[in-house]
Amino acid sequence: MLSPFNNVTRRPFSTVEPTVGSLAALAQATQKEEDAKNKKDDLIRVLNFYADYSGCGHWRMIWPEQLLKAYQKFNIAGSTVMVGEGNFFQTVKTIRVQRQATPQQKEYFSFLKDIQKQNNMNLIYEIDDIIFHEDIPEYNKFKTAFADPEIRKTSMEIMQMADEMTVTNQFMKDYFHEKTGHEQITVIPNFVPKFWMDRFYDRTEISTNYENNKKKPRILYCGSGAHFDVDQRVKHQDDFFLVNDAIRKTVKDFQWVFFGGFPGPLADLVRERKVEFHGWEGLMRYPYKIHELKCQLMYAPLADNTFNKAKSDLKFIEGCCMGIPTICQDLITYKNAPYKFRTGDELVDQIKALISDRKRYMSASKKAKIFSNNRWLEDNIGFYEELYKYPYGHPDRKNINKLNKVVVN
Repeated sequence: MLSPFNNVTRRPFSTVEPTVGSLAALAQATQKEEDAKNKKDDLIRVLNFYADYSGCGHWRMIWPEQLLKAYQKFNIAGSTVMVGEGNFFQTVKTIRVQRQATPQQKEYFSFLKDIQKQNNMNLIYEIDDIIFHEDIPEYNKFKTAFADPEIRKTSMEIMQMADEMTVTNQFMKDYFHEKTGHEQITVIPNFVPKFWMDRFYDRTEISTNYENNKKKPRILYCGSGAHFDVDQRVKHQDDFFLVNDAIRKTVKDFQWVFFGGFPGPLADLVRERKVEFHGWEGLMRYPYKIHELKCQLMYAPLADNTFNKAKSDLKFIEGCCMGIPTICQDLITYKNAPYKFRTGDELVDQIKALISDRKRYMSASKKAKIFSNNRWLEDNIGFYEELYKYPYGHPDRKNINKLNKVVVN
């Protein structure tokens, strides 16, 4: 067979001299690079120190940072590695640290406070969960990580040293104000990246899924093992305590689907494949997997405790983004959710009411999607722009001040 390249004369290197046009193009490209560098140098410099590269790190730090960088709003960088060279911070305007709690991290924050005296930069402490041991429920697997009294002491001291704290909701704001005495705590809700989740909404597909699974609706829970006492180590009421029996009684009526983890008392149903279980697949695969599972409804159970009241409403918002009606525990956490339950029986009743009527179901799906439009990160990136650009209480923090009811003198 003849190759399309058989008649091509091959040369190891080009011997053609650059033309005037190509030199001009090279000069233009060089100038563009120089202009871009100069523009970057003119931008406000911001540093983020993440707690991790998992969900918390992405929701609160990495995704907002990436968008601000893409929009060329700031010269912004982030890492879990803390730099100890003082000159590195000379032109930094704002530093935001996430969930710092150890004595070593306190020492580093003290180092930043010393540099702050010279550079007049803003130091912000970000926290999206309660980390004080006494308010973490017994069933939560992360409780032991914060059992050391020294961790509680140092985390408290770091928070008090910060110029400002950022949290996800009003309950957390009130909680940390009471615990730490900090006066400058700012609520910035969790926002969902449109590029991450919006592509999976398809009204025609939602309608098809409804029809295909009408006889045995697929009901989805997605979440980590932190929500239940997987090993049944303690006898405390975990997040599934109120719904376990209802799930067990209705395995013939509904296809219960667990993604990420499942409650220990239902392990026999998983082994016998009476309920469906899918292991965790990573953050970037998360919306893809939900889409692949083709479930009609989602539900979000939570035990009534201080830790859960401080949680954000992400589970509800994630369902809304994909047009999946989500039934939520009747707690302040999900105050905006239209469908709530207090007991397992109420959860089942809500499922039956939504599934039994196609018109009602499609209306609920449409309303869920409309609600999510207020929570896209791309449309709310101004919150982070204000946070990094201006100090607490500044009059130009218009979005933040309005949400937090900050009175500007």
